[in-house]
Amino acid sequence: METLSRESPEYKRCMELLPLVLDREATSDDTDFFHQHSKHWPEVLECYEKETAFKLAIKQKLGSLPAPEELLISIRNRIKQAS
Repeated sequence: METLSRESPEYKRCMELLPLVLDREATSDDTDFFHQHSKHWPEVLECYEKETAFKLAIKQKLGSLPAPEELLISIRNRIKQAS
């Protein structure tokens, strides 16, 4: 596996996309880009793998919990105000 410069535009883009990919908020094109290029930087790939494992462990331990009703009401009110 070839390691490329941290100054490259691909590295910078991978670092920008890392949180979006982890949170599943990246587009499919961005996710594909991240997975194709992140293999060139072991620290990016390691961070992704650790965060993914951490999220999975929490999800398995806690399961899915509903959002508190007060939070839902607050979000709905803010959306109404913004409209």
